[in-house]
Amino acid sequence: MRQARKAAGLSQIDLSLRADLDRAAVSFLERAERAPDLSTIVRIAGAVDVKPAALLKGIGPEDSAVRGPRGVGGALTPAARFGINLRWARERADISQETLANDAHVDRAAVSVFERGKRNPNLRTLLRLARALGLPPGVLLRGVEAAGVSARVTRQSARSPARPPNRR
Repeated sequence: MRQARKAAGLSQIDLSLRADLDRAAVSFLERAERAPDLSTIVRIAGAVDVKPAALLKGIGPEDSAVRGPRGVGGALTPAARFGINLRWARERADISQETLANDAHVDRAAVSVFERGKRNPNLRTLLRLARALGLPPGVLLRGVEAAGVSARVTRQSARSPARPPNRR
């Protein structure tokens, strides 16, 4: 995340404003002291103008030729798209939700909820699932993007980057 922020020429404060996060949260995330959920990953990716999968580049097996499901179109929420990708990867591996849950050390019900697109996983869970499936985490994020992120970033960029003074 730090590399993407610096490549975009942003300070932690700039990123916090663009991604609608607290500056301290940006610092914690960059030091890996907190695990962001999928919606936060999507907001950060939009703020630095990269795809969410690019933020996870270099994590997990790099030599994988797996690209993810094809032909799934339409406007989907990030959680719904992640769910489609997770189910596709699990079925491709020919394993049950229970086996995946055991291998990834997550609750089986959580796997079901993720596959139905009802909940965003946090980064730790996403990485555990990818590792259990033997895939780079970017495969599970293929096509995951937020609608309207570019417009929000553009609107916030037009505002003054300085925060208003604290009133006591």
